[in-house]
Order: sequence, then structure tokens, then C-alpha cells
Amino acid sequence: MKAIRIHDYGTFEQLKYEDVPVPEIKDDQILVKVYTTSVNHLDMKKASGEAKDTMPIQLPWIPGHDFAGTVEKTGKKVTGFEVGDKVYGNSDGNSYAEYLAADISKVVLKPESLDFAEASSVPHVGETAWQAIHTHGQLKSGQKVLIHGAAGAVGAFAVQFAKLAGAKIYATASTEDIDLVKSLGAGTVIDYKTTDFTTVAEDIDLVLVLVGGNTQEKSYNVIKQGGRLVSTTGPILEDLARDHKVTGVSMVIKQSAKDLQSITDLINEGKIQTDIALTYPLSEAATGWKVLSGKDSSLPHVTHGKIVLEVTK
Repeated sequence: MKAIRIHDYGTFEQLKYEDVPVPEIKDDQILVKVYTTSVNHLDMKKASGEAKDTMPIQLPWIPGHDFAGTVEKTGKKVTGFEVGDKVYGNSDGNSYAEYLAADISKVVLKPESLDFAEASSVPHVGETAWQAIHTHGQLKSGQKVLIHGAAGAVGAFAVQFAKLAGAKIYATASTEDIDLVKSLGAGTVIDYKTTDFTTVAEDIDLVLVLVGGNTQEKSYNVIKQGGRLVSTTGPILEDLARDHKVTGVSMVIKQSAKDLQSITDLINEGKIQTDIALTYPLSEAATGWKVLSGKDSSLPHVTHGKIVLEVTK
């Protein structure tokens, strides 16, 4: 089969499109014929070696976490899936390939309303947002939430989940994405390029920090005592959290079929929308990585939506 692999730590220049063996599945796995996957910062972080102490990879390594495709084979202990089922889910890598050995604890049936490309844009960022809002954020109806980076892939889902939870939503976004974030359900959208969010938001119950810089540091000034801050971009500033009597959590996604099924149900009910920015063939994964990095001015500038890779047409 064809796959993208890296043989040494690095960035897009390490991505090689080459032939590799079809993986063998364990008794509790399914073999998925992958139609689409997507580009995530996590793949780039792992490939760079930046996180090798906490998220080690074994070289040569096939990147890729999200995937959507069809079941080709089931393990001896697998129930609930049959050959031919259309599925989607998460993996710890290996989805930049024509076939994937997938753990059934991380896979569910694909939403009926989404095609494969749309489906593969959901699992990683959708589950991250779900866990930020619900598992760690414990957001309740009537509470105020401030979502930084609300037009981003995680942020867009977080806004929608917060709306369904009945929260009052404040969000930060760039000028060109304000209308988009409002359409997702945010009541107050703050243009971070022109306005200091601390002059608008106050008495916030939950802050989601999905961007870097000094955003977390400034956010403690708008959270009420006893409030919560969830960061996906770095460790909690413990001194500030303690001084402001705020609970802080630095989170990474815990891949979960249960959470993904909850999201799938909402998609099937027409309550959640997806957003694809660009699509490239798997062989051009390096271009997708360059676009996501935003460092090549000759390539499209993406402020919202996922970059999807077509593996099989």
C-alpha cells in the first residue's frame, strides 16, 4: 500500500510517499480502507521531535490521527462492526496510509450526513473541543464561556458545543472570521487584532485557551473566583490560577469512541456543522503541512477549517 512516512525527526521535508506493507490487525482491531485523513498540529509536533519525551514515536513513522473509510476486515473479538461499514475515528498515528489497523475503542460509524472528507475533519478537533467544554470545562447552561481562537478547527466545534449547552458565549477571532464565529453561536465576538478582550469579557465561568502567546496570562483577569480555565496549548500558570482562585487544566485529547459517538449523534441531528478549508491528495501531504504552519506566503492562508488529505478516491 501507499503511505506517507518519516524516517527522521523534522517537518514537511521529511514526509516520504512510499510503499509499505498492509498492517496486520489484532483480535480487537478492524482493518480500515482509508478514504480520507486530515492535517493536525499534533502530527507536526510529534514529527518534529519536540514532544518525543512525552509522545514518543517509533521511526519510521506514519503520521495521521483522524481517518474515515470502510471496514475491510474485523478481528476475532470485534463486535459491532462488519465488513463494508463506513466508519471514522482516531488513531495514534498511521492514518496517512491506504489501510489502517484501528482500535475499536476509538472508532464509530460515520455520520450519515457527512461524506468521507467531511467526516475525517471531525474526530481529533471535535473530541478535543468536546472534552474541553464538557469533561474538563464542565460547562453548564447559563454560564459564561470565553473561547480564544474560536474560528480555529477546535474553537469552531467548541462554540457549537457551548451553544448547545446553553452557555453565554464570548469568543475571540480575527477580523475576517467574526461573521463565521457569530454564525456558529457566539453572542459576543471580540476582534483580537483591534480590541483587548479584557475590556469586554468579565465574570467568566470558563475560559478555553486554544491559542498561544500571553492569552492565558491575561485571561485570569476576566474569570470569576471559582471559575475554570482549560488550555490546549501549554501548562497552566499555577501561581496566577491560585492567586485568582481559579481551577486550571492543561489538557490533551483522550481518544474516545464514546465522546465521538456523542458528537456523531449531534451531527446526524443536524445540530453541528463541519468546515473544510482545503483538500490535497495524500502524496501532497507536505503541502498541507506547509499551509497549516502558515510560514509559506506563496501558499493559501487558512484561518478556519480543516485541511483534508484524500487517500483513496
